[in-house]
Amino acid sequence: MMQQLNILVVDDNRTSADALARVLTSAGDAINVAYDGGTAILQLQNKRFDVVLTDLKMEPVDGLS
Repeated sequence: MMQQLNILVVDDNRTSADALARVLTSAGDAINVAYDGGTAILQLQNKRFDVVLTDLKMEPVDGLS
């Protein structure tokens, strides 16, 4: 059996973020969602994630930050 992954989905397009989160949740992974780069950074400071899936073009904090 595969181990559950902790995944952070980051996208300022809420529809896209929520759709991806639903797909990943149905695969059995633990999903957190952030709708902006600043919130993603806060979540990264407070929890360890195995994978971060991020939109690169966001304002004011982009996906590379």
